[in-house]
Amino acid sequence: MLRSSRGKNRSMASFRKNFTILMTLQVSTYLAPLLTLPWLARVLGPDGYGRLSFCLAFVAYFISLANFSFSLTATPKVSINRASREQRSKIFWETIITQAALAGAGFFVLLALTSFIPSLREYRELLIIGYGMPIGAMLIPTWYFQGIEDLGMLSGFVFIGRALSIPAMYIFVREHDDVDIAMAVNALVPLLSGIAICTYLYFRRELDFVPVSFKTIFGRLKDGWSVYMATSIVDIYASSNIVLLTFISGNVAAGYFAAGDKLIRAALNMLSPLKTAAYPRVSFLMHHAKDDAFAFLRKMFVVQGLIVSLISVCIFFGAPLAVKLLYGPKFLPTVEVLRWMAFVPLMVGLTDLFGVQTMLPLGMKAQFSRVLMASAVLNFGLLAVLAKLFGEQGAAATVLIVETLAAAAMAFTLHLQGVSLLKRPITERAGSGTT
Repeated sequence: MLRSSRGKNRSMASFRKNFTILMTLQVSTYLAPLLTLPWLARVLGPDGYGRLSFCLAFVAYFISLANFSFSLTATPKVSINRASREQRSKIFWETIITQAALAGAGFFVLLALTSFIPSLREYRELLIIGYGMPIGAMLIPTWYFQGIEDLGMLSGFVFIGRALSIPAMYIFVREHDDVDIAMAVNALVPLLSGIAICTYLYFRRELDFVPVSFKTIFGRLKDGWSVYMATSIVDIYASSNIVLLTFISGNVAAGYFAAGDKLIRAALNMLSPLKTAAYPRVSFLMHHAKDDAFAFLRKMFVVQGLIVSLISVCIFFGAPLAVKLLYGPKFLPTVEVLRWMAFVPLMVGLTDLFGVQTMLPLGMKAQFSRVLMASAVLNFGLLAVLAKLFGEQGAAATVLIVETLAAAAMAFTLHLQGVSLLKRPITERAGSGTT
């Protein structure tokens, strides 16, 4: 009994440590863009900032491709086999070489698209510069460090890269036409961080090289395909809002929307440390102690619910001040964008809890995929109509509607499957009532 208690204490201590590290890293993720945002908005203007946002959103498709679903499929495998050097090495090389193949294929797709599609041809140079971001994403094996629950060094390299990007933006982006420089700075951060992390892993020598065949690569793609199709849909329709809005309403409307969306994404990034640290823990507990897993999820519901509720209320009432301070008078339409999207963090927090943290560890991948794919179809349909009628505000309303319906659909799916996330089991209630 004592040994079990000590094991749980060590487990929770590891979770708290990784949560703290991830929170520090995530602060840099949203703080660095926020610190450069006022400068970029004022120097580039709505049109230039819209062009930059369009290219960043388009490159995000390829970042999603390079990452595939490995943060959800490889992480639990590494976690379960963390004590086996042989299995760790096998999982690592199979995963990262598959990512490299995806990143390489993506680059050739980008070249083809920018060569044959006239509307993309004008962005060709910016998109090629920005492709350093998918390559960098491939070189940063966050899924591995999550699995072994040792995120300190990885977080340090990424934090330093993001910190250095702040003065770089102010020093090198000086004129309206410096969009290419801003894109280059964005690309160099993950690229250089990835090179540094791979070098660190090489000298750490905790992995043995394992040859990977084409058959194995296709096997990894097949294994993660359903999860990728589900989770990538979120990234795709999040990026597509800016991409499609640019095609429908132009760079200026995209600039207004992207300015608001940037703040919403920064708010959502505040949840990432909690979600990222929790997922391998929930996966482990679902495998070994299901009652403990649900007890953990109930705590997550309270903590995460309070955080996202507070964030949403602050965004709604603080929108005018935030736009005035960060963007200036040229971006006044962004105020209404922010108010439409203020409660998106609340809905996304619920979607993560019901979907990623509960449905996936329970093996409900098919149901999870169906909800997200239906959400994507709804998003594209609504966006085409509302963006045409209301521009950037229509795009913002689309995001709120889709995220709300996705959270409701996942909660309803769990109910249909008899999963009572918030209801404690009888044994737990009885145990808590004893003295």
